[in-house]
Amino acid sequence: MYDIAIVGAGPAGLTAAIYARRYNMSTVVFGDVVGGLMTENPCIENFPGFKRVNGAELGEKMKEHAEGLGAEVKLEKVASIEKKDGMFVLRTEWGTEVEARTVVLAHGLKRRKLAAKNVEKFEGRGVSYCATCDGAFFKGKTVAVVGGGDSAGVAALILAEFATKVYIIYRRGEFVKMQSPYVEKIMASEKIEPVFNEEVVEALGSEKLEAVRLKSGRELPLDGLFIEIGFEPEIPFETGFKLELDRGYIKVGPDQSTSEPGVFAAGDITTGSNRFHQIATAVGEGAVAADSAYRFILHH
Repeated sequence: MYDIAIVGAGPAGLTAAIYARRYNMSTVVFGDVVGGLMTENPCIENFPGFKRVNGAELGEKMKEHAEGLGAEVKLEKVASIEKKDGMFVLRTEWGTEVEARTVVLAHGLKRRKLAAKNVEKFEGRGVSYCATCDGAFFKGKTVAVVGGGDSAGVAALILAEFATKVYIIYRRGEFVKMQSPYVEKIMASEKIEPVFNEEVVEALGSEKLEAVRLKSGRELPLDGLFIEIGFEPEIPFETGFKLELDRGYIKVGPDQSTSEPGVFAAGDITTGSNRFHQIATAVGEGAVAADSAYRFILHH
């Protein structure tokens, strides 16, 4: 029996674990990737205290901090959560089962898939959703990034370290959602070329990706296509209770409470922090969620 079970090992979940342990709550964290999505960013420049930090390293430091205080971190995916006799029962895909008095949901978001013809056919054969993971395979090649936000900017800059040419295909006429430091670096790069007012409508090739067809009809020869068109919410496990959602995001109060008593949520999956999805806001929500869980236990 744990005082608190945390679903998600990103910045929100690991911060919740740190604060939970400081309250001397028995704590377990479940997650498939330590650090969550931030591990895909090799150069984070907006997290307080670090002028520049690697996302994977930051995630590992958070995990070490949580474990150093006594939290258990299990690299397993939660398959279901149900409420039984006032307690929460969590089961993982590996068959692990634990009981907890409170739960914090901090599992983040999933990547949005590109709805273009044949894209799924070439996943793993030229089409990728992770520049950090696959960028090195495209050394000396021509690649493109689809998207116009911060994640697209980061991906393009990562790929420019390996590829000889990087296109950024964006449906608008300028980078309206990308932070200016990324835009400045992209515009200054001789390797990166924005392709504005275009969309990918089809991936072309036989055994592997060879080109993409754009909305205008133009065909762009490519060795790799990296999809960075944002994220969307999901609840990737079964629950024996109903959570109030807002466009798929878990609706939370100022204390990170959900519609289910004893269940709190933190990070990108919530409606909190004005939906400003940053590592800093995830950390803040994780801390509040742990504090609220502690207060919940005190009064129940």
